[in-house]
Amino acid sequence: MAGKKSENSSVKKTTKTTVTLEQAFTELELIVKQMEDTQMPLEEAFDSYQKGMELLKICNEQIDTVEKKVLVIDESGNLNEF
Repeated sequence: MAGKKSENSSVKKTTKTTVTLEQAFTELELIVKQMEDTQMPLEEAFDSYQKGMELLKICNEQIDTVEKKVLVIDESGNLNEF
């Protein structure tokens, strides 16, 4: 169990700092694997769920930012924001 708590604390630290989309997805995958463990206590599962939701929010914000920056070329060759 000690290994899981240190992994969870790394997730907590990560969500407070700027993370890349790839780092956030990696952390989310770790949380899902931990939650699939049938031996995880309910309180720990709830904490992991909350951390996962924070990471999901970070992912959504970063994806929204990228989508706003995407440019589309129209028929006349002009660049327009997506």
